[in-house]
Amino acid sequence: MKVKKLFALLMVVIVATLSFTVTSASASSLLDDTKKVNINVECGKKGYTYEAFLVATLDSTTSPSYETSYTSLVPEIKNAIKKGDTKAALTKLDELDTLPDTVKAYGGKFETSKATEYTFSELPQGIYYIKATKYPADVTAVQNSILALPYYGESGWTYDYKKVDLAEKVVQSPPTTHKIITNSTKDNENYTDVSLGDTVNFKITNTTTGSKQIRLTTYTVHDLMSKGLTLDTKSFSVYLADANGTKIEDISSNDYKVNVNAEEGKDTNFTVALTSAYLKNDNFYNDGVAQVVVEYSAKLNKYSVKGIAGNPNEDVKLEYGNKSTIDSVPGNKVYVYTYSLNVQKLDEEGNNLAGAEFALYSTEEDANNNKNVIASGVSDDNGKVVFSNSNKEEIALQSGNYFVKETKAPQDYNVYGKVIPIEIKVEYQDTFANDTYVANCPKDGYATCTVTDSKVTMPQTGGHVGYIYLAGAVLIILGGSVLFISKRKKAKVNNK
Repeated sequence: MKVKKLFALLMVVIVATLSFTVTSASASSLLDDTKKVNINVECGKKGYTYEAFLVATLDSTTSPSYETSYTSLVPEIKNAIKKGDTKAALTKLDELDTLPDTVKAYGGKFETSKATEYTFSELPQGIYYIKATKYPADVTAVQNSILALPYYGESGWTYDYKKVDLAEKVVQSPPTTHKIITNSTKDNENYTDVSLGDTVNFKITNTTTGSKQIRLTTYTVHDLMSKGLTLDTKSFSVYLADANGTKIEDISSNDYKVNVNAEEGKDTNFTVALTSAYLKNDNFYNDGVAQVVVEYSAKLNKYSVKGIAGNPNEDVKLEYGNKSTIDSVPGNKVYVYTYSLNVQKLDEEGNNLAGAEFALYSTEEDANNNKNVIASGVSDDNGKVVFSNSNKEEIALQSGNYFVKETKAPQDYNVYGKVIPIEIKVEYQDTFANDTYVANCPKDGYATCTVTDSKVTMPQTGGHVGYIYLAGAVLIILGGSVLFISKRKKAKVNNK
């Protein structure tokens, strides 16, 4: 009897325990549709803003079901939501330019320039579209996210989503810009050495960014050219190239705009901008396209700076942007160097001598034959000769050898009859140091020489010229005597 009672009591305890367990399990499987949810995200890349948009609401249910159903707030994803195809829903959402007004953002904004982690907290239950609403200008791909909360897992219903690494879902391709000189006289793309009026050819290589998914709205090259260079506005050539720089196709002049701000004697600013219409086309984003190349020319003019400072041409920046952000990347400078020469004219006593005329030649043969004069000058009151071309512009010269010849002396002075060689000797360095590529050159950029004229010796007693006059007089007298004697002889003959 006692055994039966003990067994009965044990069964009661077992049943009670099982009943509690079942009740507890049923309770844990029930969805609490009043509870708020949280989404934790992280992104270690700067320049992004993310928002969480509720695109479907969770249908309320009290049944202990592990399945959920949703009501879509975006018509374009209604069918995908019904099928539970979140991937298809995400594709449709990414294709939309704007979300419907019925779709609201919850939980604030995650700005990655301010923090690397963020929680979209206290959200209504439903399906959320985590979208990058702002992103850097060099982004080529953005994969947004879609997720549902709560969801049922091994431990029951989960209301907090663990961290989503958003940095893994974006691709950036920062562009670059770089300028070179393509016809350098010194076999160096960073600098050249030329004379007044010479043409210098420039090339700016700009890598591309953006994609067919995220198209650019702005792509502009900014350039600053020193006053010593005159831009040839008709020389522009713009084309697409591959990664090796091989031309793929020309960009029509209708698809880019050149804006020039130039004034004589001042620096020149110009931009080359691809049109917004062109940036919408696929050509810019096709496979193999890696560069936009801009080529143009300029001439060295009379405002050029001589010597180590040179005449810079600066690739200021490449400005680029999409509908979200506009950014820029700086370029580099290249330099055009030039020099000149002058003569110091003196008399025999070392005083400055004005009024002497000189001509400048590029070869000794030309100087000896008085042909192909490249510049000329007259010594001023300080004895200085500044050489100018036929347009009265002070000459600027490439480094090298030149020849000077005095063509007319001041009154009472003899012309210096020899051809005078002058070398503009310049040494360059491969690295840019002390604000120049020049290692050594003439002071202030001018090679100089001194030419001394001697006075013409005037006739005087005891002088060389006096002797000449005396000899002439003697000859005249002798000639007269011979003529007189000859006539007398003839007269005697006739008398006989």
